[in-house]
Amino acid sequence: MLEILSHQYLKKFLIDKSFNWDHIYSFGRIISKCIDNDSTYLVNSEIFSTNDWLSPILISLFLKEENSTFILSEKKIQFIKESQINLLKNLGFNFILKNDQIIFVNHRVRLLTIEDLLNDPNSLKLRNHRIVFSGIENIKQDLKDYFSISLIKKDWTKNFKEFESTNKTFSNLYEMFKKKFFMRRVLGNSYVNLDEKEINFFSNFFHENSSFSDKFLSVSKALSQGWACWVKLNNTNLDWNLYLQPIDELSQIKELFFNNKFVFLSALRKDNFFQTYLKKQSLDIDLVINFKSNYDEKKISLYVPPKQLLPNNPLFTNSILDKCKKLILFRKGLTLVLSDDIDLKTKLATELAAKYGKRVLLEKIPSFNNEILCSSYDWWITNSYLIPIPEQIIISLLPVPNMSEPINAITVSHNKKLSQDWFREFFLPQARLKLERSISPLRRNSGKLIILDGRVNKRNWGRLLLQSIQPSKKINYVLPFD
Repeated sequence: MLEILSHQYLKKFLIDKSFNWDHIYSFGRIISKCIDNDSTYLVNSEIFSTNDWLSPILISLFLKEENSTFILSEKKIQFIKESQINLLKNLGFNFILKNDQIIFVNHRVRLLTIEDLLNDPNSLKLRNHRIVFSGIENIKQDLKDYFSISLIKKDWTKNFKEFESTNKTFSNLYEMFKKKFFMRRVLGNSYVNLDEKEINFFSNFFHENSSFSDKFLSVSKALSQGWACWVKLNNTNLDWNLYLQPIDELSQIKELFFNNKFVFLSALRKDNFFQTYLKKQSLDIDLVINFKSNYDEKKISLYVPPKQLLPNNPLFTNSILDKCKKLILFRKGLTLVLSDDIDLKTKLATELAAKYGKRVLLEKIPSFNNEILCSSYDWWITNSYLIPIPEQIIISLLPVPNMSEPINAITVSHNKKLSQDWFREFFLPQARLKLERSISPLRRNSGKLIILDGRVNKRNWGRLLLQSIQPSKKINYVLPFD
């Protein structure tokens, strides 16, 4: 019944509007089925990066007389309030909007960001609640950002006279550890790993002094749960900060996922990462549905030069630079060069700027179509919607997580203790996710993707990454490169 009713309302909603998404009615009918039963669904479509899909879901949630929660970005919530609410009222829906809640006589629909959801102390107590969760492709990073704790120098004192004695004790402790940590500093690395003795000491210290501040209490709880922790040194101010993060972020909200009814929406063409991510917590998706977006999908032109060097080869950087210079020759459109290695990214931008001048940008929004943009994967993913689709993307280094990042090294150590395949279960899925999100714009213009990292041919996992780039067509040469 909900399927038929929501289709009728959607048809009425769209009657005087022009939509260029051919699958909107099919999506509306299927999403109403998802909302009407108790199974867990994952719906994949690049349409979710637009606003064209919001009305079918809102109509189904409005018609289903059951309290529900709709997780969205702040921008999409704002769009709904500014552009959709009055249009939906015109369909005959009787509700009031208050504090981002759409309130009907018999039920209400909450519009929340993921931060709002996690900040609500009652969220983890929800049972059998209907939740539509969009932006699920960002779930790992969103949880990582939310749960991360940093304890900086000023957190060790309070600006009240009655704490003068405590402040002095804590300050002396802070200074004692500062000497220890700076003595262990490795040249070129600002991170210090904590040994078991230090972790135990901090665990006892923050537990005993958890009443000192909310931050101390948070650190105490995190250490008691076995979160990863490390120290970062500030060479400018000669101080140190303590950082903590859960090794498995999803475990922190596992109860929420177990106890409620979910429809997950991912803006990826096919989100394999999220299914794997859930399975680690023994959570399963009942059905995965893929929808085409609102553009004609084209094959990515994929070029992998033969006999590429491996990143550990001393000649790798110069080889990459030489190849980039050739690949950029005579190009009229935007060229994007991707690397998560800061030194390589900076070196490429500097050397290319020496040849091509102001056309070369380092993580800046281009003003013209013929510029050369060097950036990290994360910067590009975050800002790609502001930038024209590149004519070509050059992958100088595959987005495999870096072991120099403390959280990665600690996670690998943890997985080894559990006899898990840390590379295939932790590193490889994240690399595939980041690669997929970075190259997806090329499906709109059949742009070129050139991979210069030799591991894509010489490692079995590299070939698996290559196979995951779909749809694609391999090209045998790129002028004037060959």
